[in-house]
Formats: sequence, C-alpha cells, structure tokens
Amino acid sequence: MFEIIRNIGSITRKLQIQSNQKFNSLNLGNNRFIYIIRICENPGMFLGEIADQLSIDRTTAFRTIKNLEKLGYLNTVEDSKDKRLRRIYPTNLASEIYPELHFFEQSSSETLLQKLNNQEKKQLLHLLKKIM
Repeated sequence: MFEIIRNIGSITRKLQIQSNQKFNSLNLGNNRFIYIIRICENPGMFLGEIADQLSIDRTTAFRTIKNLEKLGYLNTVEDSKDKRLRRIYPTNLASEIYPELHFFEQSSSETLLQKLNNQEKKQLLHLLKKIM
C-alpha cells in the first residue's frame, strides 16, 4: 500500500514544479505562494498558526515568513495583548497578486480532480483527513 503515499508524493512534486515555474519570477517558488494565499485569506494569524495550518515545522515557516516580509509581501506585527506573539498581515503587494495565486491553486485542484465525480471527491477528502 506504500504506492498510495508514492502517488501523493508524485502529485505534490508535480504541483511544486508547476508553481515554481509560474511564480519563480515573483520569488514565490518552493511553495511560498501558499503562505500568501493563506495569509490573505486569514489576515492576523499568529506565526505558529500558519505553520500548523500548512503542516510545516515552525522553524521553516518562520524563516519563510521572514523572507516574504523582506520581499515586501507580508508584515508581522507584535500582538497587542501578548508581546511574545506576532501576527501576520498581507501587504498591498500580496493583496494585488492574491487573485492570480488563488486562481492557480483552484485551477490546479480542478485539473487534478476532473476525473472524479462529486461523491468520489468527498470520499477522497474524507480519507485524506482521516490519515492526516
């Protein structure tokens, strides 16, 4: 049954290659574009929340957020109640490119799942959530 995990890995690598080609000119290769999407959809998340949401270790997530901040896509702000926490917000630059990033994510998903009917899509989602 390891073939299932190998197939999931193949899909992931294929999507990463496509996104790198599409977004490298914006310095959003290596799945950095996903951070922009999530933060535009959930402005004000804590640094740890984005790591948890993306299932990425916190050190990698923090480093990526810092790089995206240097590139002008994100701002981090100290939480007003708990000074140990930092919230993440999209800049105007991130908000401007969000529709293109979201469209890529959406169209990639539709392309991958086009051969499945609605019931199969629901079943696949259920099974993936079960193993996560």
